[in-house]
Order: sequence, then C-alpha cells, then structure tokens
Amino acid sequence: MGLLNHLFGSTESYAKEMEVDEEFIVKHWKHYLSTVSRKKDLIRYMRTRLEANFQNNLQELKKLLDLELVDISGEEKSGIEIIGDLELIEHPQKVKRVHKLEQCLGYAETKHEYVYGLLHQLHSFLKSQMHIVNKMLSGSVNTETLISHLKLQIELEIEIIKKIEQIETFHSLFLALIKGEHIIKTMDAGEGRLLKKMQKGVGKIFSNEITGGITYDWAMGVFNAIEDKVHELVANNLLDQHPDMDFEFVNRPIFIELVKKVIQNLRPRNVSEQMINVFIHLFREWYNHERD
Repeated sequence: MGLLNHLFGSTESYAKEMEVDEEFIVKHWKHYLSTVSRKKDLIRYMRTRLEANFQNNLQELKKLLDLELVDISGEEKSGIEIIGDLELIEHPQKVKRVHKLEQCLGYAETKHEYVYGLLHQLHSFLKSQMHIVNKMLSGSVNTETLISHLKLQIELEIEIIKKIEQIETFHSLFLALIKGEHIIKTMDAGEGRLLKKMQKGVGKIFSNEITGGITYDWAMGVFNAIEDKVHELVANNLLDQHPDMDFEFVNRPIFIELVKKVIQNLRPRNVSEQMINVFIHLFREWYNHERD
C-alpha cells in the first residue's frame, strides 16, 4: 500500500499502529519530487500523437508514477469513468481549491490540517495520472482527451508542490501524519452515510433552492453569526486581524462552539455529535471552496 493511500484510507487506530522508518519516508518523498520535471517533459513530447517514441514515453511515464506514495491496485476504471471524474469539477475551479487551502488553513494552529489537505489533493492528482496512463497503455480510443487531462493533472500537482515548498516545517509535519503521531479526525462509517443524505439538501440551501426548514435556519444562523464572532475574537485578542480571519475562524476548533450554540437555540432537544460533525464538514466545504 502506498504511503498516501495509508494516510487517507486507514482508520485512526490503524494509522497509530503503522511503523514506518523516517529514512524510508524521506527517501521516497525525495524520489517522488525528482520525477515531476521529467513527467512534465514527457507530456509535452506526447502531445503529438504521431511521434515515434509515443509508446516509449508512455512506458517511462508509467515507471515514474510507480511510487511508494500511491497505489491504485484494485481501482479499475473505464476511460469514460476517468474522464467523467476529471470533468466533474472544471480545471480553474481545481486550481482555485489548491490556492484556497492556504487561505483557509495556512496558519500556525492548523499546519497539520493544511499539509493533510495538500497531500490529500496530491494523492488524488497522482491517482488520476496513474489511471490515465494505464488506460492509454490499454489502447484507449480517447488518447487525445486523456493526454489533455494528464497535462492538467500535472499542472495541478506542480501547484501543490509549490505550496509545499513554502512550508519550512513540511518534513516534520509530513512525518507526523504518515507515522500517526498526529491524527486528523476523519468521518466514521455512520457519519459517512449521514453525509450522503445531507449533501444534496445542504447544497440546495447554499444555492438558494431551499429557503426554509431547520437545516436552513441552522446554516443561515451560523453564517450570519460569523462576522460578529470574528470581530469579538479580534477585540479580545483571541484572533489576529488579517484579510483571511473569517476563513481562519471557520476552520479553527472554536467554530464548533458557534455551530452548537446556534442549533441549541433553534432546537431545544440535543442534536447528535454525528449530525454536528457532518454539518461542520459540509459548511466548511462550502465556505472554503464555494462561497463568493
């Protein structure tokens, strides 16, 4: 299993049990970084499909993607599925999400979460590249389209690396995450099921398709309370004043208190921790990536 597969695919308890030598992790991270420039060159060569070395370049690209970081064994996808996945969010929006991570999480208290978010996106881009190359090697009829998507995925990968290079403590943060010394809370199975149920409804609230109901009142109540809460924290020297302080607040643990307070005022009976966790996840996802 790849190191990043382990980080994003395992439970918290399993992550704690993982024993990986630091030298092994650093070695394979440095090896990965050494492949990026060559991948970019190969894609440029492959843009001309009639080029005699197309298959050789494709084979070399596959070798460069065969890393200790990522594994896609057991993830077979058709060409249509791959293209559909890649076109689900437009490329400019994906670039915007890369840059929004720094805006939302690039401060001291959540450095681990910031690195986790960068690595999560990197993991996704590398897996997409591997699926695309495998599909082209199998003789896909969508070669031109797949090469275009591959180029875009590598551009996104390079944007992630630029962000990582700006983090002076990246290696220590990366090691702590991989070795399970710092655990990022992820959803359990029950929360995952609830997320799927709530996703469409909350999406309709933020797109103004739903304008009533308890979840609507909860979301709007939280949104309308953010500005006053941020000003209060700044006035009490609990939050530094800067252009992204609203994003900082929404992504800090203290935001959870606001979410609970709003729902308690709206609904006297207790709301489950699962419901609160899922609401916070969906609200942050919208606030961080979709809010204008």
